[in-house]
Amino acid sequence: MLKLFKNSFKQTNDCIILATPLIIFLSILSWYFSYASSTVDNIPKLILAGITIFVMAAGFFSAWFYMVKKTLKFSNKLYVFDKDRAKAFGNLILSLPKGIGKLFLPFLGIIAISTIFYGFILAIITYFVWKYIGTVNLDFFDIKNLMVSSKELIDEVSQLSKNELIVINCWYLLILICSTITSFITMLWIPEVVYCEKNPFKALYYAIKKIFISFPKSILLFIYINILTFGISVLNTFLMFNPIAYFVVLLLYYYLIVYIVVLVFSYYEQTFLK
Repeated sequence: MLKLFKNSFKQTNDCIILATPLIIFLSILSWYFSYASSTVDNIPKLILAGITIFVMAAGFFSAWFYMVKKTLKFSNKLYVFDKDRAKAFGNLILSLPKGIGKLFLPFLGIIAISTIFYGFILAIITYFVWKYIGTVNLDFFDIKNLMVSSKELIDEVSQLSKNELIVINCWYLLILICSTITSFITMLWIPEVVYCEKNPFKALYYAIKKIFISFPKSILLFIYINILTFGISVLNTFLMFNPIAYFVVLLLYYYLIVYIVVLVFSYYEQTFLK
């Protein structure tokens, strides 16, 4: 596994072209969120905005993850001349439309299943916490300010009673536990769809099965990914108020996303396709 972790850094450097469509998409998505938040003022517009984001996400993920597969394939090839290698990687952009054609519907399914599942889990946990632990009065919360101001959030939380803080902490802990378990057992879901099974339900079954077939390696990989994610989160927390440092952390964040995807796909290829 250590060799996989190390080699994935080299592959990420070779496959750094993957960061370009990712950055473009996240920028467009951020712009659309800003636009929607200022224009959506009724239920039909909210539904339309949700469908738009849903389709945008499915289109991007289907194209991008297909590009990941092709990029890894090219990175493992030996090229006599650097110009041939550069040309091959440059042509990867052309694989994006092919990815949409091949994987758009499966990724629609993945996003729909994930949204429904997480919504269900959130509802169950909220019901359980509020029924058996306690409730929190949300009437005095200014939701809009909380979403844009961390200081506002801290001020609001400081006004909560001890019992309400316990309720929120329990709710958050249960959400975190469920999300962590779900993330682990579905870690190979996307590679399974990209490489083997286009049906998202069957792919989920096979992905979970493969997780437990190689459980020691899978859990080690998952822990390693979470350590990296935690590290970049800590950096972001401490450096977010310094513009230059925050920009560097942002670049590291994009690099980390590409690295994790390359790592998981490489793990899938080496463990289940060879």
